[in-house]
Amino acid sequence: MSETAAAVADEHRQQLELLRSSAASFAAKESPTSRARALRGKAPGFDLAFWSALAGQGWTGLLAPETAGGYGQGLAEMAEVAGALAAQAAPEPLLPVVAFAGRLLEGCGGSELARRLLAELAAGSSLPAVAWQEDATGEGAFGKNGELSDPATVCARGQGLLSLSGGKQHVRPGCAASGYIVTASSVDGLALVWLPASTPGLRCEPVTLADGTCSARLHLDRAGVAPEHLLASGKQAQQALARAHDEAVVLAAAELCALACCMVEMTLDYLRTRKQFGKAIGSFQSLQHRAVDMHIQQQLAAAVVAEALAALDAGADGTARALLAARAKARGSDAALTIAKESVQLHGAIGFTDEHDLGLYLQRALVLSAWLGNGAAQRRRYALLSRRAGEGAAA
Repeated sequence: MSETAAAVADEHRQQLELLRSSAASFAAKESPTSRARALRGKAPGFDLAFWSALAGQGWTGLLAPETAGGYGQGLAEMAEVAGALAAQAAPEPLLPVVAFAGRLLEGCGGSELARRLLAELAAGSSLPAVAWQEDATGEGAFGKNGELSDPATVCARGQGLLSLSGGKQHVRPGCAASGYIVTASSVDGLALVWLPASTPGLRCEPVTLADGTCSARLHLDRAGVAPEHLLASGKQAQQALARAHDEAVVLAAAELCALACCMVEMTLDYLRTRKQFGKAIGSFQSLQHRAVDMHIQQQLAAAVVAEALAALDAGADGTARALLAARAKARGSDAALTIAKESVQLHGAIGFTDEHDLGLYLQRALVLSAWLGNGAAQRRRYALLSRRAGEGAAA
């Protein structure tokens, strides 16, 4: 590495450290775990006033380009903010809205409506959601080559309107969204269509998740919008969706790593303070071995996610990007769930109680590990993508 490149890398590292410290300080002060506990199970599952506070910090516009009123930062910066909020179990849908919907709107830059929606998102005045998954388990989300499957939802033209029929699952942030970027099949290939929440023929069914936040099922019965609501179609839509999906997957893995780190620290602190037979249980060798295994899992996941973030920020694209995303999410999901299970067991009876904050992190890990495909789904996708890459190299 040249001296110039080393200096740039060191400056970036220092900037990330400053952002990490600032975000952690804000989250700890403004969003204690008691706030997350009080919001559980109450629609919309998060606090709209706190969302405005996040916009005031500039975080809703962190990824958006400067032309949309954002700051044009990278995924590494977004991961620091997401990790700080995850450390307090904050329920706000930062990744579904800012990362997934925001990046998707940015990929539809040729649309005037997409540019306006992205500017509103960056300002914190709207909450767009991506409606793309159609089966409950996620098994059908990926095709035989690991690419995103074609949607069964249909977009047809007629009587001067775009008409959508079908259904979507696991749409976040649920019925609180100001509108939905819906994936559909059309005569021009994949279509990305903006449906405002008030669109006739659109019905939103709320679903409460394990951590008390909300998602939704969308039912589309010839939901009609003007042709201008077509954000992108064909190859542009496919590329925009693939990029936004993979980047959201990597950021979800980063948030899972933050949750895992919190659970490890919480468990180590308990092992140091809980006494049995006159000494701290952390002095028992068998428990030390289990704590080391947790630490190893957390460090392995963190290393894989850091590599993926750096590669995507450096411009990794296509199959390479998808492979990095699948690998990071598989490792992050498995590590977080393994650490959650071990943390509960090492805490003993108190770990099973709802009053203990460990449960907040465990439940969030359950929800986040399943979002956009769990560890098993990501490993299958990685295998399919690897096989396709190998066949292409051989050809």
